[in-house]
Amino acid sequence: MEAKQRARHGDERRPPAASDGGGEEYDPWTAWFYKPHTISVLLVGACLLIVTLTHVYSLTLSRGVWSMIAVFLAYCTLQAPSTILIRPHPAVWRLVHGLAVVYLVALTFLLFQNRDDARQFMKHLYPDLGVELPERSYGADCRLYVPENHKNKFINIYETLFDEFVVAHILGWWGKAVMIRNQLLLWVLSVGFELMELTFRHMLPNFNECWWDSIILDILICNWFGIWAGMHTVRYFDGKTYEWVGLSRQPSIMGKVKRSLSQFTPAQWDKDQWYPFMGPLRFVQVLFLCVVFMTVELNTFFLKFCLWIPPRNPLVVYRLILWWLIAIPTIREYNSYLQDSKPVKKVGAFCWLSLAICIVELLICMKFGHGELEIPHLNTSIARVTEHRYNISG
Repeated sequence: MEAKQRARHGDERRPPAASDGGGEEYDPWTAWFYKPHTISVLLVGACLLIVTLTHVYSLTLSRGVWSMIAVFLAYCTLQAPSTILIRPHPAVWRLVHGLAVVYLVALTFLLFQNRDDARQFMKHLYPDLGVELPERSYGADCRLYVPENHKNKFINIYETLFDEFVVAHILGWWGKAVMIRNQLLLWVLSVGFELMELTFRHMLPNFNECWWDSIILDILICNWFGIWAGMHTVRYFDGKTYEWVGLSRQPSIMGKVKRSLSQFTPAQWDKDQWYPFMGPLRFVQVLFLCVVFMTVELNTFFLKFCLWIPPRNPLVVYRLILWWLIAIPTIREYNSYLQDSKPVKKVGAFCWLSLAICIVELLICMKFGHGELEIPHLNTSIARVTEHRYNISG
């Protein structure tokens, strides 16, 4: 039987044989990874717990919590519901599902603490946390030319261009483009988030940017380049022919290596059609996706401010990576939900988790930011708008 199959499941599953009653036949070299090993993993896990208990003499509360999380993630990897994604392996996305649940539960725990206790609790993750952050504003000096600086008269432009977050900014928009795959929605998100920064600049000094930083560097350079690179990636995968050949059928070692690495690429490329102007309901549904996206991004900055987490702390990177992993199946599930014509339907598990996490993060920001985030009166707002216009003209 030929190992080639042009289908969603790629080469891991061969077409059903006529004599097996419709069962699925796997490639011999990878069949072991797709068979259930729940009892074996349970016994191995029990042995690990016994070894840990007999060789670890200082049994602390934190070690117990981490062990509890490990057991829960092992259960999710084996028994959690599978998603519509199968690469590199369905167990990977079941593990991501477990990580999302752990993150949601941890956020709920923080939500029911007071502000000081929550900040001190972060020391259990990193001992250097729990310290008030210094204010950092990107719009303190918006001059393009600084004549009094003899070393570099364009110091403001230089420091902005070579900021450590520029590369992260570009990579972030590349990731959004690969997930959303719609240029119109990407530019709505790009301009919309800059408007959100302008809206909340009175609350967070980090949002106080110069006009040329916000319009030229962010929108016209970083966002554009990330969207451009992401859409080129989309067109590359969209133009490929997905005919997968099993690992055991590869004729050379190099072919086996390439096939192993291609396991981390999509089994097939779905064309996500959003059609935001198909009708009022679809417009609201797509707009809701954009609002959730921008809320998650805003939560990043407000959580750092409320919980006193420095921008360079690894927790910020871990959260962004987790959200990226959660967003991949979430976008697929939400697009499938919009395309489904059934009269009664429900969103997938990742869609539900994403919305729940976004809401709890927002509640934490509102609770811990109360009394610390500046909410100016009308006169103060008018003064800030006047100052912003002065910076633009200057």
